[in-house]
Amino acid sequence: MSAPNNTPAIQAERILDALTALYPDANADIGELIQYVLCDLRHLADQHVICFGSTDQYAYRTYLQEKAG
Repeated sequence: MSAPNNTPAIQAERILDALTALYPDANADIGELIQYVLCDLRHLADQHVICFGSTDQYAYRTYLQEKAG
């Protein structure tokens, strides 16, 4: 049996790697990385006329389900 490759811990490491590559000026400061990406995600939502708040609420419910896992 193979190990799962999509656990929350693995996903967290993947997103950290991606954010570190996208925002090198943050010097891997986790708080700054999260601020930068949230700001840019809001810009992306605006460009596509998507309500970021509603999408975030849905994502939070998904997060809680995964966390309870």
